[in-house]
Amino acid sequence: MHAPAGIDYGVFNKGSFEPPPGRDPFRPNLPACLTGTFMGPDAGVSRLARSLTSARPAPLGTFAERLGIRMKITDIKALRLRAPLGAQGQVESRTGVRTHRYGFLVEVHTDEGVTGVGSCSGNGLLLESVVTHVLKPLLVGMDPLDTEEIWDTAYFRAGVRAFGSRGVGVVALSGVDIALWDIAGKVKGVPVYELLGGKRRDPVEVYATALYPEETRAAVEKAEKLAERGFHGIKIKVGFDLAQDIEIVSAVRSALGTDFPLMTDANMGYGLDVALAAADAFEKLGIGWLEEPLFMEDVAGHAELKARSGVPVALGENLHTRFAFESFMARDAVDVLQPDVARAGGISEVRTIAAAAAERALPVSLHTYGDGIALAASLHLAAALDNSAVMEFDYNENPLRGDLLLEPLEPKNGFMRPPDAPGLGVTLDPEALQRYHFGGGGDLALWRRTLRDAG
Repeated sequence: MHAPAGIDYGVFNKGSFEPPPGRDPFRPNLPACLTGTFMGPDAGVSRLARSLTSARPAPLGTFAERLGIRMKITDIKALRLRAPLGAQGQVESRTGVRTHRYGFLVEVHTDEGVTGVGSCSGNGLLLESVVTHVLKPLLVGMDPLDTEEIWDTAYFRAGVRAFGSRGVGVVALSGVDIALWDIAGKVKGVPVYELLGGKRRDPVEVYATALYPEETRAAVEKAEKLAERGFHGIKIKVGFDLAQDIEIVSAVRSALGTDFPLMTDANMGYGLDVALAAADAFEKLGIGWLEEPLFMEDVAGHAELKARSGVPVALGENLHTRFAFESFMARDAVDVLQPDVARAGGISEVRTIAAAAAERALPVSLHTYGDGIALAASLHLAAALDNSAVMEFDYNENPLRGDLLLEPLEPKNGFMRPPDAPGLGVTLDPEALQRYHFGGGGDLALWRRTLRDAG
């Protein structure tokens, strides 16, 4: 990897590097927008990397053994949600104009009256079927505090055969797992970040995802308003038209200055040749990363792009379980890992993914797009994971984030804090649940065709 002008990467050679003077050798080999302000001096990457003996972190453990409590799961319920968006909140993504936000919640009930809630990100009809007909029969009667045994049962011992090693089954398991950590925190009387080992950073820095393809001047005005609101980083959606992508990114860079962290996200919109051309242009503009440039399973393509370009490659929002992430890390095909707690396997699995990344001195920047429950779970992880970098905050209109919780979680000057109450520390608003309850068809949309002609 060759370094963009003005960015000090160190010497990077196939997974090992000699850090620049004064840089912790276990810190990610990335530009200042990820290793400086975002990571902070308290990131603790070196402490973790020196202490890890395997990619699998110490299990949460069975609190029942330590507290003398025996609990059982008595029921698992699913709730589908849909919230309409106002005209100003509708953005054009690569699947068309979004007119609604969709959500899917999981409630895990116990014989002790303690209930946990989790979130999944995917097709509600399919998720409801997996939760109701696969996970519920498997897990009712098990101890909700033994998260490792439940994950093993639901995935390795039964789930892989029932719903495959990746896909909707893992997404459904993600929601159940989040709910189990919520229960564990409530039983022990501590927030989830304490169960994860305590805060490594407080507060958590977030960047804003808010710029979608539109008239260039409008994009610049939005970027300037985000900077005025205190955000220290902004992500720009690209992957629609290469010339337009470069024009918007260049204009935003000119407006905000050379030191303001900017990232780009193609949502799998480029073929390799176009991605290389985009990376060349973005490198000259000092872009922090190019996210999900190619199809999410194209490990070889991402490895080639990373080897031939100077812009860090970020990906992971559509990957499921540690095994998918390991494929990219083993091929040196990624610089920044972006698991989504509501997709990748829940808190338990994101914890394992982050530990594997830390062994390679790679940062994790959590992808967050869904509802208030997913946001709360992400904040707990971002506060506690040693190698967590800046976290995403979707700044577009989202009633399932703003209305769903009695006390909504909002950024202040580009920072957020996880709730301090036990478990996830949030309470659902029953009126909002009733208002947004949805029993209709699934959310299906076609992606735009991939850009393959760089000319």
